[in-house]
Formats: sequence, structure tokens, C-alpha cells
Amino acid sequence: MRKLIGLGILSVLLSGLALAQTNTDSHTVTVKVPSVLQLSLDATDYLFDFTDATLQGTETTTVGGTPYTKASRAAYLNFLEAGPTQDFAPSSVAGTNAEYGTVTVKTNRAQWTVKVDSIGGTLSLGNNRVKVFAEKLSGKGTSLTLSPTPIAQGLPLFGATLGGGQGKSVYKLYYLFTMDINDDIPLSGLNESITLNLLLTSP
Repeated sequence: MRKLIGLGILSVLLSGLALAQTNTDSHTVTVKVPSVLQLSLDATDYLFDFTDATLQGTETTTVGGTPYTKASRAAYLNFLEAGPTQDFAPSSVAGTNAEYGTVTVKTNRAQWTVKVDSIGGTLSLGNNRVKVFAEKLSGKGTSLTLSPTPIAQGLPLFGATLGGGQGKSVYKLYYLFTMDINDDIPLSGLNESITLNLLLTSP
């Protein structure tokens, strides 16, 4: 009888121990973070219109601390008197109310660079007549164009090359166009355009 009681007590103890051993569980915590490299430019067209008769020829845009005359018919006629070369600012910049384009970069990468990835088309006067200048408005990184620089495929414009580039960065993007007194413009005039593609890259 005592043996049966002992077995009963042992059975209860083992049962309680078994219940205690299954009173735990495990689960995982999963974190997914995408690599973000986002680039946007509000400007859609930098227009150098030397036939524009609505401007007086005295309007300017300041780029890197230097004022440049906006392209217009009056400004072009003044240039033909003065020569020999002159850099002009756009008559207008479509897509924005400013005299420049605004480039916005959003990224969680420490190092990144914005460059001219490709140039579509060819201007009769030469693509190198187009000069570009990037100026930091806010955020991270630095401009890699210390002065207006002729465009070229692969030309770096600005970026966080030394690290610490995470977050939102905003840059002003200016273009200038160089006229030369020795240009031989056809009787039909010129009406041409090229397309520049910007690329945001990270190591």
C-alpha cells in the first residue's frame, strides 16, 4: 500500500516537473532596412534663349558669387559689340520658380556622389560650352565643382566622399553657356538641346 502511495506521489511530482519544463517559448525579432539612394531634380529645362525679346539685357543671375547676364536678344547684341567670349545664365529655368534647379538627395549611406552620368545629343557649338556649378544649400557633403565647369560624362558634381552623408541634402544646380565672338551661326539660326542624366552612386 505504501509502495502504491509512493508511486502516486512520484507520478505527481514528475507530472509537475514536465509541466514546468514546457512553460517557456521563443520567438524572433526581425528588422529589415532598405538601402536608400534617392535623387530628385525639380528643373526640367535650362533655356538659353538668345532670341528672347522680353528681357532688357541687364538681368543677371549670381552663380558662386559672380553675376552672369541672362541670355536674351538684347544681351546677345551687347555681346557682339564687346566679345570675345562671355558666359551667360539661362533666360529661364522650367520646373522651378528659381534661377537654378534644386537637387535633393535622401540616403542612409555614409558616402555618396552625384555625377553627370551621360549626355544625350551634341550641340553645334560644342557640349563643352555648357558649364555646371553645384552649390550646397543644406545637408551633408560638399560641392565638387569649385567654379563653373564644362560638362563631361562622369563629371562629379557634389557628394559626401569622406563619410557622414546620411540624411537629406539639398544643392543648387546652375548651368551657364559660353558664347564666342568667332561663332559662325547659320542663317537659319540654332535651336538645339542636349539631355544630361544625373546619377547618385555609393561605394
